[in-house]
Amino acid sequence: MDLEMNLNAPHSMGTTIIGVTYNGGVVLGADSRTSTGMYVANRASDKITQLTDNVYVCRSGSAADSQIVSDYVRYFLHQHTIQLGQSATSKVAANLIRLLSYNNKNMLETGLIVGGWDKYEGGKIYAIPLGGTLIEQPFAIGGSGSSYLYGFFDQAWKEGMTKEEAEVRFVL
Repeated sequence: MDLEMNLNAPHSMGTTIIGVTYNGGVVLGADSRTSTGMYVANRASDKITQLTDNVYVCRSGSAADSQIVSDYVRYFLHQHTIQLGQSATSKVAANLIRLLSYNNKNMLETGLIVGGWDKYEGGKIYAIPLGGTLIEQPFAIGGSGSSYLYGFFDQAWKEGMTKEEAEVRFVL
């Protein structure tokens, strides 16, 4: 086995998804590349999925797993809206994803970030990593490329940012 590293060789950073709260809402971001190992299968995939009018999910890991979880949750949230006559909160959406992820943790390989706004709690970000834990945070980073960003986010995120500050610092 060759233990020598070629520092100039291309390296894959995989998926990176983010969710950031600001004063009045949330900003979500994701890269657009779908890879299978070192091969880029799609250069323009959409890793942010709308669940309701005011709640979205960022998907990482197995595309098939994250898509089916998103589809089920979107269906359940639609039923919720019909039965209760009002849109579900981002917390309800995150808890549905948590339940599906936790109850199927031995079969799913996906990490998700739920972000949304509702009239009760404002903008919220929830991380649901592999295994189905639910973590409410002011910002969340996921995917295999996330390890490159933790220090930057710890330093750059601040309470009470405007939408423009959040977009410029973290997404653009």
